[in-house]
Amino acid sequence: MSSPPNKSVEIMEDSVIQNIFGESSEEELEFSYHTYKRIENTRENKDVKEIVVRLSQRHSLWAHLPWNAGIALSDYFDEHVDFKNKNVLELGSGAGLPSFIAGLNGAKKVVLTDYPDTNLIENLNYNITNSLPESVTKDRIYGKGHLWGKEPESLFQYLENPSTEKFDIIILSDLIFNHAAHDKMLISCSKCLSDDGVIYVTFSHHRPNRIAKDLAFFEIATEEPYNFTPEKFNERRMCAMFENDLGPEEIRSTVCFYTLKRK
Repeated sequence: MSSPPNKSVEIMEDSVIQNIFGESSEEELEFSYHTYKRIENTRENKDVKEIVVRLSQRHSLWAHLPWNAGIALSDYFDEHVDFKNKNVLELGSGAGLPSFIAGLNGAKKVVLTDYPDTNLIENLNYNITNSLPESVTKDRIYGKGHLWGKEPESLFQYLENPSTEKFDIIILSDLIFNHAAHDKMLISCSKCLSDDGVIYVTFSHHRPNRIAKDLAFFEIATEEPYNFTPEKFNERRMCAMFENDLGPEEIRSTVCFYTLKRK
């Protein structure tokens, strides 16, 4: 398996994405399934030992893959992060695993978002309905289409007090390889994050020759108008997702963990 072609990940303007989808977005898609096994020392909803999510069999935005960064972050969340009474937002959710772990661990409201393509959002909502018990999802976990940087305030409608609340935790799982969209991601993050909130960013350097472009995300995040402080706090070695790609496997198989907080 090879990673997404360089050109398609470098150019993700709205018009280009629409051309990528074209008529294929209306075709009947096949689906595959991924079973995520929770870590042994879970803290909440311990009876839910695994989560089965549906993946699109093929999709231009690679939503058909169970990304290492999402799996690794889900494990970390289940063991270390306190979600009780927290509002959680995920950008580029794909199957939604990290958000589901947040829901299982007591998050007040969880909003999963992805590019507003019909198939992506229908699959996201399918997983919300079918991957977790209704006692966890009802009136707490929502799926919505969202274009990064466009009207992020519309996501507040799912919060208990939309006029006063924002999101305490924002999740970016394997998104920063999309170099052309760094500013747009950060616009959504900046508008949606509470003053004392935290953004969790996990990713792998799928193309080691572009490490500098990946890490430019954090440089941009420190600048006006975002003014975030980044901190790398963990790494985890996994199997490389795209085995035939060029570059050292040790780099391509490592998931990096960062946080962003307001200065």
